[in-house]
Amino acid sequence: MERSLRTNTTNRQNLRIRKDWLEMMVLLSPGLLLLFVFVVLPTVEAFALSFQREGLLGRNRVFVGLENYIEIFKSKENLQSAWQSLYFAIIVAPLEIVLAFAAALLIARPFPGVAVYRTLFFLTTAVPTGVAAIAWSWFLNPQTGWANWLLERFGLPAKTWLQDSSTALPTLAVITAWAGVGFASILLTAGLQQIPEDLYEAARIDGANGWQQFCSITIPLISPTLFLVTLLVFLRSLTAFGQIHLLTQGGPADSSMVWIYRIYQDAFFNFRQTYAAAQSVLLFLFLLLLALLQFRLVGRKVHYE
Repeated sequence: MERSLRTNTTNRQNLRIRKDWLEMMVLLSPGLLLLFVFVVLPTVEAFALSFQREGLLGRNRVFVGLENYIEIFKSKENLQSAWQSLYFAIIVAPLEIVLAFAAALLIARPFPGVAVYRTLFFLTTAVPTGVAAIAWSWFLNPQTGWANWLLERFGLPAKTWLQDSSTALPTLAVITAWAGVGFASILLTAGLQQIPEDLYEAARIDGANGWQQFCSITIPLISPTLFLVTLLVFLRSLTAFGQIHLLTQGGPADSSMVWIYRIYQDAFFNFRQTYAAAQSVLLFLFLLLLALLQFRLVGRKVHYE
């Protein structure tokens, strides 16, 4: 009798589990279908294309093995674009994180008018890339822009910010960092607001000053969020496209021709889709490697408790 009751109970539990699993799959199926169609299939197609060569307009595809990859590594232009992408990210990531962290420290705690500051910081993310590009091109205009007007007021020479090959890429990096400050500051603000105020009160009672509280409480407890933001910012800066396309188109003299923009040029202007697919695969592997290195080298120092 007891065995029969246990069997019936087990059967009911298994039936409930199957029912819950079926319901979960039905609810997830639209999202999974979209993920498969717009992410999985294009990724598989790009990987397959990278081992082929094709004629104009995608005709006469033939399997060529690793020839596309070998050509990429032999190309000085591609290696230069890879280095420029890394250089671009090295400028963007620290600048954006420092500015976002400073903004988060300012707006994390309530004070009169804090909502206004939070809105202002978020506007950098809310402004469309096209609108921001127009505003920055006007601000950096060599003849009428405010940037050179300010330099002249301090007795400094005017600059051709986006027209000079020595300043174009760093200028684009500053613009990219500015555009991402809002989103990064929101994440960091959420992390700061999760730190219990009791810890700061206890530290003040023990005689810790503001810097000591920042180093021993704020940094360790915000480190998981800070690590996430660092990872996202670094990877996003390596795939920045909109501001480069709208402001410099990779120029002048290919000085801002980052990796993602060279892929775009090869695919849609040089009509080398399979070659661009091979570059895309390498870029994906490069981003994956950087993410793994960050988890390996920095993730160990993150305090999750």
